[in-house]
Amino acid sequence: MLHAVSDKLFMGSLILLMISVVISGIGFQFVNWRSEVSDEVEGETKSSSSRKKAIIARQDKSLGRVYRSYLFWIAVAGIVVSIGLSYL
Repeated sequence: MLHAVSDKLFMGSLILLMISVVISGIGFQFVNWRSEVSDEVEGETKSSSSRKKAIIARQDKSLGRVYRSYLFWIAVAGIVVSIGLSYL
C-alpha cells in the first residue's frame, strides 16, 4: 500500500517538475532561440565570444527562474518524500 502511494507521488512530482521547468524556465525558447540571441547581440560585435556570452547569460536567467519557482521546489519535495516513503 505504501509503495503504491510512493510510486504515484513520485510520478506526480516528476510530471510537476517537467511542467515547472517548461513554464518558468525554458518555456518555448527552443523554437526561436537563435533569432532572440541574434537580436540581443545586434548592438555588439558579432564575434563568436560575444555570441556565446549572450547565449550563456540567457541560459543563466532561465535557470534562475526555475530555481525561484515554487512549483519546482514542491516537485523536488514530493520526490524526496516519495523516496523516503519507499524505504518504509
